[in-house]
Amino acid sequence: MDIKTKIKEFIKYAREVCLQNLFLADNIKVDLKNQDNLYEVERIEKEIIPVYENIYLSLDEEILFNLYKENKKAFDQLKKTIDKMKKDSNLKDEYIKTQIKKREDLKGKSGAEVVEKFFKYKIKELKKIKGDLLEKINKLLDKEEKLNSDLSNAIQEVEQLEIMEKLQPIRAEFRKLSIQLDKYQKELEETENKLLKKWYYEIYGTTGREILLKVYNSQ
Repeated sequence: MDIKTKIKEFIKYAREVCLQNLFLADNIKVDLKNQDNLYEVERIEKEIIPVYENIYLSLDEEILFNLYKENKKAFDQLKKTIDKMKKDSNLKDEYIKTQIKKREDLKGKSGAEVVEKFFKYKIKELKKIKGDLLEKINKLLDKEEKLNSDLSNAIQEVEQLEIMEKLQPIRAEFRKLSIQLDKYQKELEETENKLLKKWYYEIYGTTGREILLKVYNSQ
């Protein structure tokens, strides 16, 4: 087996080990969140998932090919790390091989494609909502600026009070819309991050599209 083929085979194996661990960690996180165990949820998010995620994202064919040629010892250490991850999670070689085969057979018709499309659709919708909110906020700011100008030019106290009464609901609406904007902006960033890191949808690559949709629709 030549080096390039060896690297490709290793990447398949390493990605599968990482994805299986990420899938397990993500499911545990969901269960803990449902139990309101936020401390453990945060620990998994900050201490466990990033370990698998960083290795998964580093599995680039060109980078590993150069690593193999220039620093075989470092490459062997990476392989040992993957082997330890597999052993610690009690994943058997035969199971990993089966999952790799299943992932290849389901490519283009797996749950991964469904979730990836969902992320892309969600990003599109969130950007639209964000745009609508920004438009409303800008209109409110224009109104507030006009009233502030009127207020600075008002001489009579009665006139000033009338303008201030008009300003109150505008400022209240501005605060309300700003809170909504922050919420949707955070959700947008989280979804973009999931799409960028890939594993959030790739973990469903061994599940058939129909099965995933059936589970989703039953919830």
